[in-house]
Amino acid sequence: MIDYFYTPAFEEVNEAVVYVYDGFKHVIAERTLFSLTPVAEPEPEVKVEVPKKEEEKKPKLVVYFGFNKSRLTLEEREKLKSLKPSSYLVVGHADWIGSERYNLVLSKLRAQEVGKVLKGLGSEVKLSWKGEQECKIKSNLKGKALIDALRECRKVEVW
Repeated sequence: MIDYFYTPAFEEVNEAVVYVYDGFKHVIAERTLFSLTPVAEPEPEVKVEVPKKEEEKKPKLVVYFGFNKSRLTLEEREKLKSLKPSSYLVVGHADWIGSERYNLVLSKLRAQEVGKVLKGLGSEVKLSWKGEQECKIKSNLKGKALIDALRECRKVEVW
């Protein structure tokens, strides 16, 4: 459920629309979205090289996440269970909605979630996360249409 409310200029520096989605407060002002919910400082991105071999240019598996979510759905969790125990590189991603810092934390949480499932299956896992750096989808859409259009960016790749 999303709660929207309008805040006059005396509560924010500029007039803005403020909404709370899934427990996070966001402000839309001057055509930019800001997340006001405090998040932990991200650790620096882990630099792990993705395999360059011809047969490994695509990840073995990609799982997707909901907007502003770091928990796997049952359907996506089942996809991971199809992998055999092995050694995997797990790379988390986020869309570009929200601050760079927030997206880096969210992509890390997504990578950790997938890593936990794979470790539970007996796999060795290396984690990496990228925030929104590779989300190339740009759009003039707004609201739910924009969130739906950016689904491909909210993912974890398993190499």
